[in-house]
Amino acid sequence: MSAMPLVSVIIPSYNYGPLLPEAVASALSQRTDGLDVEVIVVDDGSTDNTPEVAGTLGGDVVYIRQKNQGLAAARNTGLRAARGDYAAFLDADDLYAEHLLAGQVQVFAENPDLDMVICRCVEKKEGAGVLHMWPLVSSHWDVHSCHANLAPVHCHLTRMGLVRRAGFFDTALKSCEDHDFWLRCHGLGARVGVNPLGLVIYRKHGDNMTHNAERMFFHDALMHIKVHGMLADLPAYPSDKLGGWLAHAAACLFSTEVMAFNKNMSDKMQDLFVQAVRHVASMVRGGRGETDAQLLRIRSYYVAKCLLLALPMEERLAPEAVRAVMILRHLFPEIGQLAPQTLEARTAKHYARLCLSNSLGLRRAD
Repeated sequence: MSAMPLVSVIIPSYNYGPLLPEAVASALSQRTDGLDVEVIVVDDGSTDNTPEVAGTLGGDVVYIRQKNQGLAAARNTGLRAARGDYAAFLDADDLYAEHLLAGQVQVFAENPDLDMVICRCVEKKEGAGVLHMWPLVSSHWDVHSCHANLAPVHCHLTRMGLVRRAGFFDTALKSCEDHDFWLRCHGLGARVGVNPLGLVIYRKHGDNMTHNAERMFFHDALMHIKVHGMLADLPAYPSDKLGGWLAHAAACLFSTEVMAFNKNMSDKMQDLFVQAVRHVASMVRGGRGETDAQLLRIRSYYVAKCLLLALPMEERLAPEAVRAVMILRHLFPEIGQLAPQTLEARTAKHYARLCLSNSLGLRRAD
């Protein structure tokens, strides 16, 4: 008889004493007759009543207190203590919905080749009863990872073997540390599945509703630089290079605009956009190759996204970037010749078809 699978749920906490018991309870409630769960709370030097609260959580919870080192370091501390077959991360102010982890593990059981299973996330705002569904793409996750982070960190359940191979979270990053971690997993060839019925609840409240947008955009740009290197250096990442370069081009063009407060980084993003389009042109002229309908839709979506982003920007773009936009229009005339309103509608339609259906009746987040 095989041993019961064990999931290690790592909960970093900094000054979330009042909310911590709910997060821990939602993790412990994931235990079933066929699934064991260990909960590891890492107190990252809280100055509130977190130590006292931790004392009430019971003997089933591993509590580790350390000096304040940041979110990445706290997660790493939890990983070092983890004993599970799978690793999960839950922030102290968020919650797991019922039966989430059992559903994730079931997907692994039905697809033993998978390394990671992702679920959906709903956002609940403080004082509001409306839940907003975060969109989640339904396939080709490695290609989409060239554009942006796929899902919040607490949506992932990952085999511990892959976690150990990928290494720890980068403590030098003050944002996007989870994106960086998942990129390393994808670079190792992680095979990803999805649990469409699984939900995590992201609670948006006073302490986490304000954030430094400029810092976030800057770290997003750092991730785009990382992706560019991975696309260039890793032959197998992603599984579709053309789709990957198109997704990356769209990300860099968006970052060019939002990084306007930092000219050097904005110029860097614009340069990476140009380089990405050159790779696209080389691949298209060499033959696009056979592919499935969903992957064709992904490619078309990112082409349309690039052209849509470029519309209000072209007068501000460098000549090389303007030429890159013209190249995309020439390479993909069925998209490049569309009127702006039609292009916008097509982009939205493609994205909806790339994502899981909103079958739970929740409104998507913008």
